[in-house]
Amino acid sequence: MSRILIIGLGQVGSFLMEKLSDSQEVVVVEKDGDLVRKASEAHDVLAYEGSGDDPTVLREVGIEKADVVVAVTGDDKTNMLASLVAHAFGVKKIVASVTEPSYVEYPGILENPNISVVSPSKIVSEITNALIGAPFATSVESFGGGKVELLKLRVEPGASIINKKLRNVGASILGRQHWVFVGLQRGQDIIIPRGDTEFLEGDFVFALGIPSALQNLMELFNLRVEDIRTVIVIGGGKVGREVATSLHGKGLSVRLIESDPETARMASEELLGVMVFQGDGTDINLLREAGLEKSDFLFALTGDDENNVLSALLAKRHGVDRCMVLYSNPSYLDVIESIGIDRVVSVRLEVANDILGQLHLGGEANLTLLHEGEGEILEFDVTDRTKILGKPLSECKIPHDSVIGACIRPGQEHLEFPRGNFVPQLGDRLVVFSLPTAVKKVEEILV
Repeated sequence: MSRILIIGLGQVGSFLMEKLSDSQEVVVVEKDGDLVRKASEAHDVLAYEGSGDDPTVLREVGIEKADVVVAVTGDDKTNMLASLVAHAFGVKKIVASVTEPSYVEYPGILENPNISVVSPSKIVSEITNALIGAPFATSVESFGGGKVELLKLRVEPGASIINKKLRNVGASILGRQHWVFVGLQRGQDIIIPRGDTEFLEGDFVFALGIPSALQNLMELFNLRVEDIRTVIVIGGGKVGREVATSLHGKGLSVRLIESDPETARMASEELLGVMVFQGDGTDINLLREAGLEKSDFLFALTGDDENNVLSALLAKRHGVDRCMVLYSNPSYLDVIESIGIDRVVSVRLEVANDILGQLHLGGEANLTLLHEGEGEILEFDVTDRTKILGKPLSECKIPHDSVIGACIRPGQEHLEFPRGNFVPQLGDRLVVFSLPTAVKKVEEILV
């Protein structure tokens, strides 16, 4: 068990506290006394009221005993100073959230092998680039250094898998050793699909496989690829500007809408080659002026969940099928998907994923939470301490609520899609899809 000090109980800090407090010793520092009291009452944590950049406070909470310090307040300077203080106290693993690009890019700032920097705007920009690369998917995650992708696909009308069981469609994908279905979301529930699982219209399927082998998967889901040439970005904050810059750099025509006059002015000066409009992203006349009817993708990236959803709904009503919405309230997720907006991104969840992936607390090489933590992708390296080393999977007690979806074997270019006769070897990297109920058991078997 590791001792983890979390500084800041905003959205990211609270989420990490909830995720980690069941298996790790968690200490939290937060200036807001109400948040401190709620944390103490609801979770098995040591919660302290105080400033996370005050060395006296950090000494009082025992920072020198921490194995990991995570600084995720809403203030970059606090996070950076807390990181430097943690380093001075000898902490070996430090992660800081930094939103201002200049703090990260300027030479000498936070240049320390023990300090990792997480940039929310950069993370969202990477997600948008992945969606542009696979515009038919509702989400895209990469694993194993890009050798494996997890696509979340909606079962749309006309898909050939509707009302068919997995055992009857599996041969068309598994037989070619390209893709495997590891999860299925129906409404709010995520399950591990089995042979008799029947696919219904409106389901979301999690497909794990080879990025370069999409054709057979697209045929099953009746998917089509259309070129993305013109996009609209709603929101000119740090996230919106980062995304606009990235998409323009890919050769796309980008139009950005920002409601605040001063922010819009700054964006127009900073984003050379991007057409900036000042106004409300829910104003249909302004959206039309920005070329809504001719746009291929809309990204609603403001800090207002309701406005983001409304902008996307207006876009879909006027013919823009592909929209991505940022949201912060986790209770909105299922509602947003149920009304037809299926590309939704939580900055809170994605930043937490990035941080958790760097901590390796359960012994996994990487960890990614899906759908507000209702599903997890874990990567494990097979070592001489792995309990299933050298044993066929059919003889191993893999939890029912998990599945070993893929194996990256050193020296082999192709992926292995493990079945009952698969035997893990030393050096293999296993990609596992698991429900939360099975994660601890998976870690016990594979660490």
